[in-house]
Amino acid sequence: MAVMDRPEERRVLDELIAGRWVVSFEVDDEGARTYTATRPIGWSGDGDPFERLEALSRTELFSVIARRTIRVVPPPREGGCR
Repeated sequence: MAVMDRPEERRVLDELIAGRWVVSFEVDDEGARTYTATRPIGWSGDGDPFERLEALSRTELFSVIARRTIRVVPPPREGGCR
């Protein structure tokens, strides 16, 4: 089972609240669940609008989202602060 630290948990929560991912699950014929995260319809942000992440558990899916969303923060604009 994937274990997330606090920064990862916050990152996932930020991504979900901002509407960058739609989280759901699918059930196959044997009843096994696959948890999925896709971009919302009409996605025009960074990355592939048809991107799809999959995992066997919700916790693992959130960990995949956290690892996927690690970004380099750009330096502040001239005269601004970050």
